[in-house]
Amino acid sequence: MLVILTRTILIFLLLLLGLRLMGKRQIGELQPFEFVITLAVAELACTPMQDNSIPLVYGLIPVLTVFVLHYFMTLLSTKSVRFRKVLNGKPMIVVDRDGINSENLKKLNMNVNDLLESIRNAGYFSVEQVAYAIVETNGNVSVLEREGAPVPQSVPVGLIVEGRHIDCNFSVCGRKKEEIDAYLNRKGLNVKDIVLLTTEGKKLFVQPKEGAFFVEEVGA
Repeated sequence: MLVILTRTILIFLLLLLGLRLMGKRQIGELQPFEFVITLAVAELACTPMQDNSIPLVYGLIPVLTVFVLHYFMTLLSTKSVRFRKVLNGKPMIVVDRDGINSENLKKLNMNVNDLLESIRNAGYFSVEQVAYAIVETNGNVSVLEREGAPVPQSVPVGLIVEGRHIDCNFSVCGRKKEEIDAYLNRKGLNVKDIVLLTTEGKKLFVQPKEGAFFVEEVGA
């Protein structure tokens, strides 16, 4: 029992020292390679803590190796912009002056619902309120507010998302699918051309795949 206690204390102190050297980041602020290192270290440390048959040095050396690797990778990323891009990626704009950038969403393996959730977390319930949204290298979304954009008086309801009707939402907002399809036809669009269409009262927000979004009042 004393041996296990001693091994656990030694490994814990090593982990504490290593994580302190990595800096005071929250989990959501970790770069991808730092998150991987954190998971790897946790796995490497558990085995020698629990298995008394494994020599302590076999547990300490892999953990030390990972921390040394982190140190040199961090050092190299501060010296080389190219290496930093390979290691961490680069920020990508997912909302610009024209609205949702669906191509960049695809590159990030994000969908429109992921984006809407992220901008709601930033305090915005409509894409119309957002001038720019950028997905940072750590996965956080930074949002710049569009000046003069109206604040929704209720939560916009999605009727079309990524070229598909959201059938259950039509009854919620009192709109009819035929009405929306006819409106799009008048605009020379069809459902498959739409990245996002939401309604709030009489107002429709329409984000086509090609071109800028537009907002119009259409009687419900």
